[in-house]
Amino acid sequence: MWRTTMIIRNVCALLATVVFTAPGGATQDPKPATPTLVWEATGTLFEACSCSVPCPCNFRQSPSRGYCHTVYAYHLKSAHFGAVQLDGLVIGGGEADKKPMGFLDSRAAGDRRIALQKLALAIFAKGGPASGEREFASVKIVTEQSDFKFSVRFGDSGGFDADVLIGGDGKSPIIVENNTTWPARRFIKGKTSFFDYKDPHGNVLKYDGVNANLGDFDLKP
Repeated sequence: MWRTTMIIRNVCALLATVVFTAPGGATQDPKPATPTLVWEATGTLFEACSCSVPCPCNFRQSPSRGYCHTVYAYHLKSAHFGAVQLDGLVIGGGEADKKPMGFLDSRAAGDRRIALQKLALAIFAKGGPASGEREFASVKIVTEQSDFKFSVRFGDSGGFDADVLIGGDGKSPIIVENNTTWPARRFIKGKTSFFDYKDPHGNVLKYDGVNANLGDFDLKP
């Protein structure tokens, strides 16, 4: 009898360590862990294209030249792909009549470069540039912006400079909301003062006084 009593007490003690009873007698399951997003990215999008100002494509209209060739860069304020942090890096590309080209910040190496390329493809699939696989090159990417100017350079491939377009009040930039092409829904409008780009695929873009856009993005799957 004593042995049986001790066995029962031991079993009860074991159950008490694995079962939590909430007030009222209901058994409470552990809260599930919050899933981590595969990727997230916030930052600023710099873009210029072959269209006149403003680019009709942003309004779901036909491009002004019958085509729209573009150069663009996403400066990542905060970003990750999986467990790899990518804050402060830049991705971008150029597109014309040849295959699209992609550029990765040369500061990213090893696992960070692999993650940055995966993030670039995920972001490009959100709109604007052509989606799908493309060739990438690691280059020094420089983006600059001020109250009145913004610019992009992709190593030896060139890029563009743009002046911010000022509105009727003589001091504030012209803003376009809810554009239909790029995943930055609020664009400051600009006009290029320099646009000279070439890439290993043979794309060559050289235009005067064409459309440019500057806007913030906040993207996730």
